[in-house]
Amino acid sequence: MSSETVREGGEVCAVRCNGDGPLLVQGSLRVFEPGAEEAVGKSRAAFCRCGHSANKPYCDGAHRDAGFEASGPIDTRRAVAEDFTGDAAPEVVVTPHANGPYHFDGVIELSGEGHEGSARFEKPWLCRCGASKNKPFCDGTHKEIPFEAEGL
Repeated sequence: MSSETVREGGEVCAVRCNGDGPLLVQGSLRVFEPGAEEAVGKSRAAFCRCGHSANKPYCDGAHRDAGFEASGPIDTRRAVAEDFTGDAAPEVVVTPHANGPYHFDGVIELSGEGHEGSARFEKPWLCRCGASKNKPFCDGTHKEIPFEAEGL
C-alpha cells in the first residue's frame, strides 16, 4: 500500500483491488456500517466486491466459492492529478449504499492486479455487487440483478 504523505498528519487512503478478491483499504477512513448511526473509524478494511459475503460490507472469503472474477485493468480516464489531495479532509468516509455501490468520499489511490502503478480518484463509486462491466467502478448493473445488501 502507498504511504505517500499528501496532507499534514495524514496519508493517502490506499485501495488495492486484490485480484479476484476484496478491496483492501488502508488509511484514515470512517465506515458507515449497516444499522450504525455513526461511521466507525478504521485504519484497514477488506470490503466485499463479489456481492456474496454474508458479512457485507466486509469480505468473508465468499468470492472463492462464488467464482468472482475481476475484469481487466483499472480505467484511469477519470483519474485526477497525481498530486491532487481534494479538500484535505482528515479521512475518507466509506458509505455502502443499500442494494448498491460503495461511495468513497475523499481522495483514494487505487491500484490492483492488471494495472501498472496506481491512479488517484476523487469521490469514486466502487462496485460491490460483483457484476459491473467496469470493475472496480460501479456501472449501475446492481439495478438489473437481484443484488441485495444493507446500507444507507
